[in-house]
Amino acid sequence: MTKARGILALLVSAAALWIVAGRTWITAAADPTTPVPGVAQATAEAPGNSPLLVSCAAIIAVIALLFGLLERVGRWVVGGVAVLAALGYSGVALATMLADRPHTAWPGVGLVLGLAVAAVAAWVTRASGRWQASARYERSSAADDGEPGADPTRTWDALSRGEDV
Repeated sequence: MTKARGILALLVSAAALWIVAGRTWITAAADPTTPVPGVAQATAEAPGNSPLLVSCAAIIAVIALLFGLLERVGRWVVGGVAVLAALGYSGVALATMLADRPHTAWPGVGLVLGLAVAAVAAWVTRASGRWQASARYERSSAADDGEPGADPTRTWDALSRGEDV
């Protein structure tokens, strides 16, 4: 897997989590204008989705971008955090499914998707160990090659000719 494909896989996974988090997971009461027994002038409404869902998706999106910036050890650390964030998403979905409140099918989708994203994050983290670090800005030993980098005068002349040194 290339670096670009790994980052793209994590970004698409985070977007899928975000979309599922935006759906209604907990169904509303049968009639939202019905007063709650024992409470004067109040109506029963279903609580909104957990902000933890969107937070987990955002963490995975940010980590996907960090994969492009960090070296090997850093990618392993943030990859582990991505796996934990995806498992946290699955945990919220499971807790919603097991609660006594009526819910839609979205918590089941969130549970399966969270586990799948955890697997993708673990796979990308493992594959990131084989990614090549960019050597674009590293200079080679120009003195050994006879390249213009060894002598400041030759370097200046090469720059004047428009060559990249």
